[in-house]
Amino acid sequence: MGRWYRRVVPLVLVPALLALAGCTRFGGTLNRPEDPVVLDGSGLPKLLGTAPAHVVGFAWDGSQWHQIPVQVDERDLVNPGQILNRPSNIWPTLSGTSTPFKILVYTPPANPGPGYTSWDTYTPHDSDPTFDANDQVSLLANDTGKQAGAGAGAPTGVDASTVEQVTVSDPLGSGGVGYAYLYRSATLTGGGAGTTGVQYTFSLDSGDYKATYKMGTASNAPNNVNGPNPEQSVVQTPTYRLTYGDRWLNDGLSITTGGAATTDVLERGRAQVTGAGCARTEDSFDEVWSALPYEAGFIVNVSGPVRAIRSHIGTNSGTYTVLTDVFYPQREDSTTDLRVHPIPGVAVFDDFTTGLTGLKYSDDQTNGVPIDGVPDAVATAHVPQWQMVSGTPGSIVTARTAPNIAGLVASTYYLDQRPANPLPCTGDDTAWGQNGEQVLGPGGGALPCTDPTICAGAIPLTSTRFRYYEGPNLSRSTAATLAQHAQTPVQVSVSG
Repeated sequence: MGRWYRRVVPLVLVPALLALAGCTRFGGTLNRPEDPVVLDGSGLPKLLGTAPAHVVGFAWDGSQWHQIPVQVDERDLVNPGQILNRPSNIWPTLSGTSTPFKILVYTPPANPGPGYTSWDTYTPHDSDPTFDANDQVSLLANDTGKQAGAGAGAPTGVDASTVEQVTVSDPLGSGGVGYAYLYRSATLTGGGAGTTGVQYTFSLDSGDYKATYKMGTASNAPNNVNGPNPEQSVVQTPTYRLTYGDRWLNDGLSITTGGAATTDVLERGRAQVTGAGCARTEDSFDEVWSALPYEAGFIVNVSGPVRAIRSHIGTNSGTYTVLTDVFYPQREDSTTDLRVHPIPGVAVFDDFTTGLTGLKYSDDQTNGVPIDGVPDAVATAHVPQWQMVSGTPGSIVTARTAPNIAGLVASTYYLDQRPANPLPCTGDDTAWGQNGEQVLGPGGGALPCTDPTICAGAIPLTSTRFRYYEGPNLSRSTAATLAQHAQTPVQVSVSG
């Protein structure tokens, strides 16, 4: 019996995401509406060699096909000396060897398709311009649908022989499942189905990145100078808005879902080397105040049909430390690869807008203490399974992966005090609901060397922070569920 084809109904824009209760937009029983589905090219053999823009996705609703937003992000092994525009004779090598040191990074798309915007950096395009084994395909779990039977045929405009059925299931026991179908197409594009509503605008105050960015004195001209690089970059999605004032300075956050008050709740995200006073913070990383060495720059800035990516490198003597932020409609994933000589420890936390009322802090051991500049009884000598700040301006749920190096000591960071004692190293004089995580070395001592260009065999300390952006006054039980989702990703299998 011959195949029959049903015309695709294209999407213009993915509508608002579902609440935790409910199924996917196209009838799948999967109940993970905030979460992405990310696949490496190595798991999609029929699509290898395809032009990235022409990997396309579809969902079956039981009666017809729907094209869904799909994004291909290319990745490659690159020497960070090239990213930092250094002379090739000082590109880093592995400690004690002449072997070039390379890191796997997202690369700017060579030919951005519909739904993509990219800003030029010194990171080269992928050495393989086609969809290859270490590239990634992303889509939203909420865009999966029902399983297509043999009678469904194939969507119009695709090469039916290249179909990869992606089965997405929830390993947490709900039994939910959704299906997406990926194809190669000569005419359709992954962004041709519209976008998820994520929009990232990278905007330097100084102008063009290559012409004006201050990367440090080891770089080639015109980037061989020190100093801050102020920007006014914005990430806008259907549920939240973030602003950035420099590479490490996340200085604004408002929530725009569930009737939230759309108030800017965040003074700044903060990072600090513990036990070093104020010598190493997000301001020293950005050279807001001089703290040599300073070698830093952006790896990639991309806004795509499914997600946006902001990735940069450099933290004073942690020259090859990388922070990569990936933004989805209702979730943000921030992965830090710490590469540095031994240091006392690190603390990463959010500092909320001083004087903002109506917010409360909760975690797995703390139930809704008010954020009001008055110290609270919060259990800190434990690893928080999740943390939440909630109120009428909305709710932010944070979860993290465990450090990848055995024996490290992680604990909760929390301080609510006006004025703070000691005074904060950056920002104003108040710790307004500061919360996050602190990581020390084995036994509470120093962190080991994590930079393989300094110490032979060293591995980076890698950790991912997940932030979910939800409506006002989210319950503790829902926060715990979201943390479970982050720490137990959807399971994905592929069949032809």
